[in-house]
Amino acid sequence: MVRVLCFVLLCFHYAVRTLSFQVDVDYDGLIKIKLQHALDHVPNPDFHDRGTVFVYSIRSGSVSLEQPPLSVSDREKLLKLSEKGGIYRLHSSVQSADGKETSFLTFVKACSLVESHLSDILSVSLDHTGSVIGVSMMTSPGVCEGQLVTKDDIRVFNTTVFVKHMEQGPVPDTAAYIQKLEREKEARERGETKDNRSFLAKYWMYIVPLVIFLVLSGAANPEGAAGGGGGGGGR
Repeated sequence: MVRVLCFVLLCFHYAVRTLSFQVDVDYDGLIKIKLQHALDHVPNPDFHDRGTVFVYSIRSGSVSLEQPPLSVSDREKLLKLSEKGGIYRLHSSVQSADGKETSFLTFVKACSLVESHLSDILSVSLDHTGSVIGVSMMTSPGVCEGQLVTKDDIRVFNTTVFVKHMEQGPVPDTAAYIQKLEREKEARERGETKDNRSFLAKYWMYIVPLVIFLVLSGAANPEGAAGGGGGGGGR
């Protein structure tokens, strides 16, 4: 029950983020994502077709998936990969409307995918031009708990796809700030404004180097200072 609740909350979080970006999108188009996965516990495994994701509308995030059920042999490989603590690798080939193709590689622990009964989340990240800049995968829960899973539990993928647009941070208005500084400078030159800063605020750049110089001078000649004091006491 807790695992289901966490999965629902996670989906709701991504849905809210996705909807919040749609109002700023002024473009649309079709994106085709071919999915291939590796089920062998070897350093350089072979990738085999898993399915296809179609993003029909970038603006609304409308998607559809074509993912056939796993064969018996693939289910056995996935279970064995999970038992050995292996990594499930997912390769995504993205083809945009203009024919451009880009590849991405993501992975999760095989045991987390198995224990989720093939329930995974794919996040398709877009930049401000609508180009795909990342395809990532995650499961819920993301931690393996050692649950007993059979081949019948991992027949079909239950995949949720979210289309996310890159957030753009605020751009500082440097031109307006520079103009403000220039106006203040001109006003001071004309005598229209008074500099009400304290003495330290006005001349700290001169005072600080002088203090540092005096401190370093005293530390560099401690014997001379001590000798001078002793001579005065003898007289």
